Amino acid sequence: MKTIFRTAVLLFLTSTTFLLEAEHPEVSPSLAAEQAPLLDDDALKAHLQKRIRGENDVMYAGWTPWDPAIWFRKETGNPSDERMHAALTAIYREAETREGKEAHDLMTRVVLWLGVCSDNATKAFLLEVAADEAKGGFLRTTAISSYLRVADAEETKKVLLRFLAEGDRMDSQSRSTIIWSTLMVYQDATAEKKGAIVESLCAALAGEDHKWLFRVYDDVLCQISPHYRHSLQRRDILARLIKAPALCKADDYAMPELEEKLREIEKANLHTTINTNLSALKERDFSQPLPEEERIALEVPPNAPDTTDAAQEKPSQTRREGLCPITAVVGLLAVIVLWFVLRGKRGSV
Repeated sequence: MKTIFRTAVLLFLTSTTFLLEAEHPEVSPSLAAEQAPLLDDDALKAHLQKRIRGENDVMYAGWTPWDPAIWFRKETGNPSDERMHAALTAIYREAETREGKEAHDLMTRVVLWLGVCSDNATKAFLLEVAADEAKGGFLRTTAISSYLRVADAEETKKVLLRFLAEGDRMDSQSRSTIIWSTLMVYQDATAEKKGAIVESLCAALAGEDHKWLFRVYDDVLCQISPHYRHSLQRRDILARLIKAPALCKADDYAMPELEEKLREIEKANLHTTINTNLSALKERDFSQPLPEEERIALEVPPNAPDTTDAAQEKPSQTRREGLCPITAVVGLLAVIVLWFVLRGKRGSV
């Protein structure tokens, strides 16, 4: 009888603990252990060195390339930006002293993970890497992607103009990567940051000299800005680029698609204008709240149709619904560009 009683008590206590942990996770010993900070900086660095390579991580479409770093912070008690910065940059500096693909991949992985830190030291470090022409284009554009994730609206405008249109303008392939990166950070951005992204891309596109890059700008801007999609400037920029001389084979290959796109745009109901004045954009302060009309212009309706005649004839090919394409692009970029390239042939997903 005593044995049965003790067993019943034990079962009661076990079930009660389970229910308490499920209903109140803050009292869970297992969760408390996960939230306990790694007090030793050396231990944090060592743990990062094991995890940062990501050989056993699995990514799915729709996830961002920063998710593993976000999970790591939760598992290790949410170390501060400053501690993460110190540990990650130490790993980077050590890898920088070595040569070879493995060292370069580790450096790229570090600047990717730094995209979860928004302190000023991290932002300065990412800009330092992005501006270093001695580094490879992929490392530099990864640094820009991470910077864009944590930058405020005004910082976003400045870095996009710097690397897409002005003094530190990168090569065309790198510019393409930067443009797609803006799509990754757009969804979770403030209205002011969204405005900075749209206007910076519009101004950079107005000064673009590669025909094939119009498709990249246009694909991104049409997804995030109905105002751009129906603008007169969209048509005029495309017409100018079609007439311009080709700068590379990719420009020649893009011509048939661009000519078809222009025919479709000319059939559309174009009724808006966008700012393409670089000087005016540089003077604008995006740290100030956007006017209400600009906030409304940034909103993409849940079922925003393409208004061209071609879209009516072939809705499955040209119709876009809200921001749905963003998920597919983000998943593609995260999984293919910022994941498999870094991992190379190490492990499989």
